[in-house]
Amino acid sequence: MKLSQAMREQEPAALRAKCVLVVEDEFLIRMMVSEELRDCGFLVIEAANADEALVMVEASAPDLIVSDVNMPGTIDGLGLLGVIRQSLPVLPVIIISAHLEAADALEDGATRFISKPFSLEVLTEVVRRELAEPS
Repeated sequence: MKLSQAMREQEPAALRAKCVLVVEDEFLIRMMVSEELRDCGFLVIEAANADEALVMVEASAPDLIVSDVNMPGTIDGLGLLGVIRQSLPVLPVIIISAHLEAADALEDGATRFISKPFSLEVLTEVVRRELAEPS
């Protein structure tokens, strides 16, 4: 277990901000989503592709992942989802995409699917629901 993960687990649950990993190759989208989630009180870490996300998952132990599908790198968002499901089967993963059907993402193990374009309000509501945060 990494030190940062051990430190996060020692904090009382009521005091610990939930950690959300945002995986998106489009900088502006990643920035908007991350800032909105930070404004809602979440601890947000970012990755520009699935390869970076795998490193972040190991180092930071996020409580939830929000991931795009089409990204550069050795694997895409669905590949990331597959790896996550093998090692962390209950970790909530929200897939966002303009080119994928909801049924495909959910069949592959996504907890939720949000179609692009989406409103930040919808995204934050889905994140809160998945993490059982009050609105």
